[in-house]
Amino acid sequence: MVNKLAGFLLAAAAVLPLQAQWQDFSAGPGESVWATSSLTEILGQKEVTYGPEALFDGEFSTPWVEGAEGAGIGESVTILLKEPVSEMVLVNGFAASQRLFLLNNRVKSLKLSLLAGFTAPGMVSERDFQLYLVQERALGGWELEDHQSPQRHLLPLDSQGQGEFFDQVLRAFLEDQAFLFRMIREELGDLYQEENVPGMLLLIQELYGFLALRMTIEDVYPGSLYDDTCLGEIILR
Repeated sequence: MVNKLAGFLLAAAAVLPLQAQWQDFSAGPGESVWATSSLTEILGQKEVTYGPEALFDGEFSTPWVEGAEGAGIGESVTILLKEPVSEMVLVNGFAASQRLFLLNNRVKSLKLSLLAGFTAPGMVSERDFQLYLVQERALGGWELEDHQSPQRHLLPLDSQGQGEFFDQVLRAFLEDQAFLFRMIREELGDLYQEENVPGMLLLIQELYGFLALRMTIEDVYPGSLYDDTCLGEIILR
């Protein structure tokens, strides 16, 4: 016998436009922002890492600096979202001083995308990182100006559109990953209510879901001395 949630998913599948490939994403305990690389250097006999958490410390002078070879084209930052975001404010470069700003690369253009995905009981790595299966939706690009003042950007997908994307990925996950769905149902136990399809979809999103914004470096303004690309601060609204 087909349960009500599975039946709902089969009916919805005919109108689902989402056919993207699943990607793997791992999240460490307590983390909410991730970078594909970060620069580490020795300053005064002390090791300093310019990690992505600096983007949200309220200090324009403490940047994230990518740590890849060359200018960092293709490096990215992924930010966990607790709710949809309509606007971003960004401070470009190493904004501690005009000298440091010009010595290092600044971002010229970013590619933006939205990630949505889900996990299930037992989906962890050897390092105890939570593993998610995610799908990605492009949100276009952002051409940044070469200065230290805050810059604003409105996302092209509004709150409703972001919520609909999250819903689509959930339905695709439950349809494509039937084995993981069974694991979720078993862990929910008595919390799983067969008759309450909307409530169950929201519960699975809340307990097992992942919604994030990804920014990928596409081009840079070159620094006069260093080939490290810096971002100073991000505010999400």
